[in-house]
Amino acid sequence: MKKLSTLFLSLTSLLLFSQFTSPGTGISYNLNSLSAVAPTVLVKTGTVYQMTANITIAPGDTLLMDENDAKLKIDAGIQLTIGGIYNTTATNFLITATNPAAIFKGIRLEEGSEATFKNTILEYGGGLQVLTETFLMDNCTVRYFKSGLVTGAAINFSRGNPVVTNSKFIDNDLPAVGSGANVSVALEFTNNYLSGNTKLNSNRPQINMGPSGSGTTKVLNNTIIGNRTLTKVGGISVSSLLGVQNKVQIEGNTVTDNRYGITVAGNASTGSISNNILTNNNAENIPSNGGSGISINGTGSLGAGIKIEKNQIRGHLWGITIIGTMSADLGGGPLGSVGENVFKDNGNGGQLYAVFNNTANPVNATNNCWREDELSDDAMLEAVISHKVDDAALGTVNFKPYLCALPLASLETKNLQVNIYPNPSNGTFNLNSEKTGNILITDISGKVVYSGNVVKGKNTISVKSGSGIYFMVYQAEGQRQSTKLIIK
Repeated sequence: MKKLSTLFLSLTSLLLFSQFTSPGTGISYNLNSLSAVAPTVLVKTGTVYQMTANITIAPGDTLLMDENDAKLKIDAGIQLTIGGIYNTTATNFLITATNPAAIFKGIRLEEGSEATFKNTILEYGGGLQVLTETFLMDNCTVRYFKSGLVTGAAINFSRGNPVVTNSKFIDNDLPAVGSGANVSVALEFTNNYLSGNTKLNSNRPQINMGPSGSGTTKVLNNTIIGNRTLTKVGGISVSSLLGVQNKVQIEGNTVTDNRYGITVAGNASTGSISNNILTNNNAENIPSNGGSGISINGTGSLGAGIKIEKNQIRGHLWGITIIGTMSADLGGGPLGSVGENVFKDNGNGGQLYAVFNNTANPVNATNNCWREDELSDDAMLEAVISHKVDDAALGTVNFKPYLCALPLASLETKNLQVNIYPNPSNGTFNLNSEKTGNILITDISGKVVYSGNVVKGKNTISVKSGSGIYFMVYQAEGQRQSTKLIIK
């Protein structure tokens, strides 16, 4: 028994002495001086430092990364903990795993610590757990991170107003950044580039933020590129699922090839979505699961809503969806939206959907271009807007006046030539058009049954409607021509 006790104490002592914790006396280290006091924990070879055991910088102490072109290699399962200050003055610094096939556990930034990451590449780690309110990252790259110390995101925030600017997030297994549903984090995320994050293809977007609390989460001027094989991964989500106050400013972002573009959830959410370019965020291609350029949704009592303006929304399964009891101002409403949203080719199942108001609330949506590259009239807009006209339980979308409208001077003309054959038809017919333009086909009640673009010359049109008399309007270069169609 005595021998076993002695052996246990020896192993415990070895474990304790194989780690390093600073004294908390206000001392400042760089990698060179830290290696000098803990040479077996931080092994120096030129400008390469290998961290073989856990290191903790206690409150009051500082770790300064000031050696240009230095590399910190961290062994598998090893963790760096900062209770004091972490700062970077080096112009080029690398934090990586000793063996990329075996990630280091991660970096933990304790509550009350201060962290500044600059000019740093971080790779093959298990995440940054940011418990502090004081966090800045600028001109960094975070890539190839996996689940380790953190399971929510490559960088997971817990409180405060963290700032991430001018950085890249590439091919991380988890979302690039995230926070919990029950904490308040007002992130400022600006001028960053994201590509192929959430590689595990979990149902989480590349930016996955919870509520902001009393501050405002700002997602500004970022580029977010999806991997279309990752069919579950959205672009941006800033949501309040538990009723926590949530203010958002999502502006100037380019979001492409994700499952969806932007979503804001929860009636406690307010703010604006503006000046974003959203393209082909339809990777899953299942309309019932999403695929919106912008989706806002909420439950419970009606909140102030979201201002949506000046966005370009192209190539989605749905343009904008408003769901539950959420409210929105798309133009001319109480939140001051100027409109100027542009829509093109958002649809599924052969039907275009610029806006789907799946709520009982009315939506102001004036001064928008609902069908880019077309000159529209009211009937053409009704064909791409789903609201009370389509279902009495839904709220009305007030879309007039609108942009991209058919000019008032555009008159019926016999000079615009169009030839249709056969007519009568079984619903499929050929259309020879004089110019590139668009057509709109309605039944005798005025209901739109078909709309689409046509090229100069021969076009084959297929209308899936029953037998009867229909009317087709062909428009090109500010002119239009009406023709009667008969389907047998």
